[in-house]
Amino acid sequence: MTGRNPLSFYMSGNHPPPICSKTYSTELSEYTKNGWISNMAISFQREIFMSVNYHAFQNRGYLFSGHEALSRQWRGAFTGYDPARISKILNLETDENYLYLSYFGRPYRLCFRNGCIEKKTEDGWTEELYFNETMSIYHLLHYTKDQPLIANVWVPNTALEGAGAHNRNLPDPLLSPFAARFSGKGDLLEEACQKLGGIKLNKGDVAYQFTSFPQIPLQLIFWDADEDFPAQVQILVDKQVTDFIHFETTGCIISDLLEMLEAQI
Repeated sequence: MTGRNPLSFYMSGNHPPPICSKTYSTELSEYTKNGWISNMAISFQREIFMSVNYHAFQNRGYLFSGHEALSRQWRGAFTGYDPARISKILNLETDENYLYLSYFGRPYRLCFRNGCIEKKTEDGWTEELYFNETMSIYHLLHYTKDQPLIANVWVPNTALEGAGAHNRNLPDPLLSPFAARFSGKGDLLEEACQKLGGIKLNKGDVAYQFTSFPQIPLQLIFWDADEDFPAQVQILVDKQVTDFIHFETTGCIISDLLEMLEAQI
């Protein structure tokens, strides 16, 4: 599978779309978590704007198998997959049936027979994965370049090439609720970051570095609320992260990180 243009990738009919099509008229009320998100949805529709994190927010909590057409496309694209190229680039282990990889330190594998991504649990391997974790893995395998680079320059994912202009007057669907949840609770966030194995950084009020895939680290920086500003959180990625994944995939990875942290408290 080749090709880097996400639009041609979506329109070709021969490959699955990067995540899902951008339909600005989507009723965000279907994904309303609370009144704040409902008001934010109206703002999104009025501005004809989507955060690069929007689709990840939209698909939180949804099983990948629930997106039947998308699931069939991606599984079909990876049925009979030849892992020779990607295993060499990413230093991944394979056997005659599977390609093995880790995501936030958890074991996953791709089945060559049916193109399914599986996750190891206490009860064994399962195909019942959530949308964001599944797309993150498929995208890593599809989008990684032959000679990917790591720039060691940290940027927010809204600043990545192709992500488009970010309207800072609108709340981010992933980051804003997370920051509000931990407002005045920096000690709880610190504890959650430590439980998840983060590496402490000397930035902001709370800052840690995490590893999603070995090639894709993330930095979380949290500033607690004060008399002038509400709590804020920023997630930084490497400037060259799109050598490995689609820019929208960063939203999936960020969403999973934030949910894992929330699960620690």
